[in-house]
Amino acid sequence: MIVAVHALVGAALSRLCRTRPQAFALGFVSHCPCDMTPHRDLEIPQEALLLSATLALLAAVRGPESKEIAGAIGGAAPDIENLVGRCFGIPDEKLILPTHSTFHGRKTEGLGPQVAIALACLAVVCWPPRRVSGDCRSRRSRAT
Repeated sequence: MIVAVHALVGAALSRLCRTRPQAFALGFVSHCPCDMTPHRDLEIPQEALLLSATLALLAAVRGPESKEIAGAIGGAAPDIENLVGRCFGIPDEKLILPTHSTFHGRKTEGLGPQVAIALACLAVVCWPPRRVSGDCRSRRSRAT
């Protein structure tokens, strides 16, 4: 799967977490099911450009120290193995992560499903956070 899509999935799932370490961990774990779906990978320069743009957008929308950034980095981190494998000519079967070697989804030509996943995740990430109605302090002061 395109690494930027892994990052967006991790960022979207981070909205379920309370802390950045939890977001990173959930993003990292999300890499597995995403890799198991049929997908197309891009060339390294294209992957790097899309990932950079994705992280910059997330940083602009949610902040550079947000849990969304932590989830995105967690989602993209396992693909460091793919990068090393491609650079050194290591075949997929020799890679360590099971979704890069054994359970990897079949290759496809189209990008449609990945674009749909990316847009859905981007919508989740950009959706405003739920606002809690009323402030606890104001309720306490009214009660006294």
